[in-house]
Amino acid sequence: MFDPTLLGRLQGVRIPTLVLWGAPDGVVSPDYGRAYAAAIPNARFEVVPEAGHLPHLEQPVTTFRVLDRFLDEHAVT
Repeated sequence: MFDPTLLGRLQGVRIPTLVLWGAPDGVVSPDYGRAYAAAIPNARFEVVPEAGHLPHLEQPVTTFRVLDRFLDEHAVT
C-alpha cells in the first residue's frame, strides 16, 4: 500500500478536501494525515478524538458532525 508518488500527486487535487483522522490511530499516525492535508491545496485536517483507525465506526456521531459541517460549508446551492 506504499505509493512513493502519491504525495507529489496530491497537489493536483482541486476540490474541497477534508482529511479526517482518528487521534490515537494505532495503524497510521495522524502526522501522515497532516502531511496529506498539507500537500492538497486548501485541504482541511480534522482529528476525531477517541477514535482510532476507523473513526466512522468508533466515534460515528463526532465523525459525521465534522463531515456534515464540512459538506454544509461546501454545498453548491
